[in-house]
Amino acid sequence: MTDSGMQKNSRRDAMEKLLQQREDELAILTGVQLGLAERLDVQAIYDLVGDKIREIFDPDVVMLSTYHADTNTVEHRYAIEVGERIYSPGHLPPGGFRSLIIQSKQPLLENTGVADKAAKLGQPTIPGTVTPKSWLGVPMMVGDQVTGILSLQSITEENAFDESDVRLMQTLAASMSVALENARLWEQEHLYRQTLEREFEIGRSIQAGFLPDELPQRSGWEIAARLKPAREVAGDFYDVFNLSGGRLALVIADVCDKGLGAALFMTLVRSLLRAVSNMNMYSRPLSHSRITVKEKLRQVVCFTNNYIEENHGRTGMFATLFFAVLDPKNGVLKYVNCGHMPPLVVGRDGETRALAPTGPAVGAIRNPDFEVGEIVLQPGEYLFAYTDGLTDAENLGGENFTPARLLPLLHASVPPTTLVDKMMVELDKFSLGAKQFDDITMLVVKRALHD
Repeated sequence: MTDSGMQKNSRRDAMEKLLQQREDELAILTGVQLGLAERLDVQAIYDLVGDKIREIFDPDVVMLSTYHADTNTVEHRYAIEVGERIYSPGHLPPGGFRSLIIQSKQPLLENTGVADKAAKLGQPTIPGTVTPKSWLGVPMMVGDQVTGILSLQSITEENAFDESDVRLMQTLAASMSVALENARLWEQEHLYRQTLEREFEIGRSIQAGFLPDELPQRSGWEIAARLKPAREVAGDFYDVFNLSGGRLALVIADVCDKGLGAALFMTLVRSLLRAVSNMNMYSRPLSHSRITVKEKLRQVVCFTNNYIEENHGRTGMFATLFFAVLDPKNGVLKYVNCGHMPPLVVGRDGETRALAPTGPAVGAIRNPDFEVGEIVLQPGEYLFAYTDGLTDAENLGGENFTPARLLPLLHASVPPTTLVDKMMVELDKFSLGAKQFDDITMLVVKRALHD
């Protein structure tokens, strides 16, 4: 074969070798990237890439290090020497070759005189390790910031690495940097969610404390209530509490918004109603006051409304509210319906009548005119109050539960506890797993047929 032919064959062999090398590198990188895509744990990413580097290069030493710019230290997250895992003593000054990489943000290849060069640069030595004869390191980058260093060492050979190794290591470092940044963001989000969940759990616990542990009962009367939040905390609430003279305050309300803000607003409304009622409304027996029950009821609602509008009006939040005072002795119910869903009075014959709004929502406007309504709950009748989350509930087809589905479920003969439980069962059957978008609250007060 002529010299020319031999040169052609040599070039062809070199090209084939290069192509094969590129194919091998591509296969390696594909495998690494697929593996990285499945991992969101930081240490697992270091371990995956470190193990893969050992398969590719078979070096004596592999070290994958995190660089902490705030402290100018490195932390060796993956360090293997001659097949054995070694451990560094926490965060160390970068020093030596790693310091050069951090400063230059460029790869560094040292194939000869490594020991002398390292000594001049003040390269720190990890106890139990051996000084290498070849050293290759590349930076991991996020933007223009160095976040880590991948390094290979040969402790037996000089010229152990070449430029193709540099390119491959750079590509691995780039893939790893992306994976680590994704993992960092995921961990950050996960920590945030955990913190948020803990805060919501505290919120749920506090909010649960605002609901009565046990509803006050009166001889000849039955009272039941249910609340099913749509989120971690609710904007709905119900309340039943004692007033002087044996009377009962009955409350059901729906804050205009959802989430934590609505829950805080709910707490405000509930606390105001209780505080003002107990301090002002019935602080003295009626016989010692010229103010009627109706007027005192109006005063409580007006004070609550004006306080909210004056101090929290900028939030734009308000609450629909049904607030009533029941005299269990005679069944007289005096009420203010502040823009709330009209509660239903269900008669012994199953016929219903609605208690229409008597004023606007609480907190919407200053000094509104709240009228006070009055009815008498006759023996065998009951009051069914609810929030719009009940009738607005949707099924998977986007249909609402609607009052038309609600009314047939109201039976005068059913005890209040049975009624609210049955209503929740029927609602679950209707929704069939559809997402609940609004809080659902019910309050039932029934007068016995015979006192």
